[in-house]
Amino acid sequence: MSRKDSRALQSTAEVIEALGGLRAVSVLTGAAYKLVSGWGKAKNFPSRYFLVMTWALRRKRLSAHPSLWGQVTTPEMEKAAA
Repeated sequence: MSRKDSRALQSTAEVIEALGGLRAVSVLTGAAYKLVSGWGKAKNFPSRYFLVMTWALRRKRLSAHPSLWGQVTTPEMEKAAA
């Protein structure tokens, strides 16, 4: 994913906002609202929500770097996504 892409979200707070806010993310993930409310200030989301949240972002034609969920990427993957 290119950092130049205006649809590439850069933080957990941006992802939450793009997905409709705390309540919407709570419903999407099945996680308690209280738990989700702390994610906007965190460096990354719990990794188990990577698939469902990236799927929801894709439906909105948005993306976010996998590292926001603690996912490991290789330089080759980074190059291919750029």
